[in-house]
Amino acid sequence: MNESYRLGEQSIIAHLQRLANGASTTELDVAALPPELRAIGEQLQKTLAILQQERELLEHGAYIDSLTNLGNRGGLDRHVDQLWRKGTPFTCAYIDIDRLKHCNDKFGHAEGNRYILSICRALTETMEHDELLFRIGGDEFVLISPTTDEAELEQRLERTRANLIEATSDGKAPMIASFSFGCSRVDPLAGDTRRQMTKDADRKMYRYKLMYRVQQPEEGDAPQRPVTEQPPPCNDRVFQAISMSSETRYPFIINLDTGESQWSVNAVRDFDLPSQHPYNSLDIWLARVHPEDRDNVRAELDMVVNGTWHFHCMQYRVMNTAGKYALCDCTGYRLDGTDTEPNMYVGIVTNRSLADTTDSVTGLGDIHALVNAIGEMRRVARNADLIAIKIDEIAQVNARFGFDAGDRVLAESAACLMDCSRGKGRLFRSTGPMFVALFDELDPEETDAVADEIERFLGSPVLLGSFEYQPPLRVATLHLDAVDRQPVSILNELNALIKEAPQVPGTKLD
Repeated sequence: MNESYRLGEQSIIAHLQRLANGASTTELDVAALPPELRAIGEQLQKTLAILQQERELLEHGAYIDSLTNLGNRGGLDRHVDQLWRKGTPFTCAYIDIDRLKHCNDKFGHAEGNRYILSICRALTETMEHDELLFRIGGDEFVLISPTTDEAELEQRLERTRANLIEATSDGKAPMIASFSFGCSRVDPLAGDTRRQMTKDADRKMYRYKLMYRVQQPEEGDAPQRPVTEQPPPCNDRVFQAISMSSETRYPFIINLDTGESQWSVNAVRDFDLPSQHPYNSLDIWLARVHPEDRDNVRAELDMVVNGTWHFHCMQYRVMNTAGKYALCDCTGYRLDGTDTEPNMYVGIVTNRSLADTTDSVTGLGDIHALVNAIGEMRRVARNADLIAIKIDEIAQVNARFGFDAGDRVLAESAACLMDCSRGKGRLFRSTGPMFVALFDELDPEETDAVADEIERFLGSPVLLGSFEYQPPLRVATLHLDAVDRQPVSILNELNALIKEAPQVPGTKLD
């Protein structure tokens, strides 16, 4: 083997090693190879070019939706990850096409695809230059806006929807085109989480769908159901409206004869159910029950199914969407069928990991109840006012008189706060010695008057043995024209205000 051939081999091997180490842009200098190795080098370059093209196609398929050429769920996750790493605030809109299944069933999937593309085109035309749209499911889109506030994006989507409805009404299209949406503003640096973002936007979208769904013309409606198919046991819109009245309780209805079922939107979200209408949902649910509880739960449910029992009430653990087990109470009734009605199992699951939101010392709602209350106010277009009250020096009271004395100070402070805010707002114990009063029907001047009243009357003396103690406190007020941020962001701002608020002095503890 001559020296030139040996060096050529080493050049090819070094090139392959660079490729293996991730240097995908490097090129082999085929002209520099000895003549007897150039054919091998050229074939290697062609093979690498084909592999590179296939890799690009695979990456394109991993992040791009083939029908709309928008980013898909993988693309959305990658983009949101980038925003989260940068700590960039942004607004997202969850968008759901109305009646896509109706369109597919009645007019065929080709028309369904045209329907999807028409919604996609309308959404794209309303977007700003720095916004991105993703298709994350058959009828689901997500719009990410790094600059727009929540209210402005809602108004823009509402106009787009109204224009779509007008353009496709009066027989101008096979069916009236519309969509439902929910918007959520998030700030990673303020403590917001992706789960909060998804939960908030998703719930607002479902609420919008329930309230504003467009009714299609009755003439030529969807194909008739097969004779063997039972109608839904409950009007779906009514069922979902009832379901959304509670974050922590999940109604369900199961047709024991056919295996059909209805579950709340929140159950699908919190326990990763395959849909709101899964078949064989008892088996799906049992698969999520903790292995140590599963046999007992299965035995009780079997007795309900076979008609031995007509009432089921049991507490057990169920795996949630995050992969953790949540303690749940399940209460249900078997309804025996008749000649015209099926056997039914109807009940409600209570998620105790979310439902236990009462502070044991004061009897007020705790921080979880406060976060839920603020989150609920995001779904209503109105102003909100918050008053933060912090009882200072509780740690000193605990150290001198014991923790029971500190709890008494907090409990009596809570009672006084309830007198000041009764009939005007809701009161919560936030964290430690801090309380928050939440108002959604007062003018800012009225809220300031309540804050003044709290400062005057909250410092009532508390007897600690023979010692008369008047707690020092701080009061701060936050006025919001609209609740357009995540609850954590609002509470962080309130915490900053309370730190800067002047102290109303009380009894000095030596």
